[in-house]
Amino acid sequence: MPPDLAREHAANAGGPPKAGKPSDVQMEMAEAQVRPTPRETDLRGVGEVGIAEEVVRARKAYDRALLALRDHYTARGTAVKLGWVDSEIQAFDRVPKIQYLTVAEVAGPNLRPIRRIEAADQLYEEGMQNKNYPAMPFPVSNPGKDAYLKKALEKFQTIIEKYPESDKIDDAAFRMGEIYGGWYFNDPTRAVECYERCWTWNPKTESAALFNAAKIYEEKLNNRTKAVELYNRVLVENANEELQKQAVDRIKALTGK
Repeated sequence: MPPDLAREHAANAGGPPKAGKPSDVQMEMAEAQVRPTPRETDLRGVGEVGIAEEVVRARKAYDRALLALRDHYTARGTAVKLGWVDSEIQAFDRVPKIQYLTVAEVAGPNLRPIRRIEAADQLYEEGMQNKNYPAMPFPVSNPGKDAYLKKALEKFQTIIEKYPESDKIDDAAFRMGEIYGGWYFNDPTRAVECYERCWTWNPKTESAALFNAAKIYEEKLNNRTKAVELYNRVLVENANEELQKQAVDRIKALTGK
């Protein structure tokens, strides 16, 4: 048995380590005694955004700790524990990392598109190029289309994160709504959240955000009351005559009036 494993085996079995030299276990225990214990974060009353951000922070901290532990065991040549931590790292890598909040949600409802920013305009153009990348009809879709949609999302999210005063933030939120509501992501809840940011940030938007959100509530979220509410808002807040006509038709179909 290699010397390092012999020392570890002796310590774990209750046997004495070699005289005059502390075992790995003893050294680790001594190191732990001088480190402060992390304080738990009280998540009561912090809301969805605070809790979701804490999940992301905890994931990153866990990942850093695992990598540090692997480096520690690698430096000490502790083969058995190195195998354990490698297995845990591989398992953690396989766990889906859900993005509970979009950047539009985190940004909150109080942003306003107040000025033109050239860098944001460039990002928007690049996002649209990726969003409009050709794909074959669903379900025989271009296998590369999903990668382009993800790139488009990244561009639109960057606009909101880095340039919150740009006059493209509402447009970016609208395009994110289209992507999340489309065939690849098929995430109606996230889509309507992005549409809502669009008209909240810019109440005078000429986009179809209200109408698109109403359709999702009607067709995918089975919330006829909310759908009718938004269709009625289209009649008041959107000057597009074709959208108004469609909204009237949907209101009649849903209410009989």
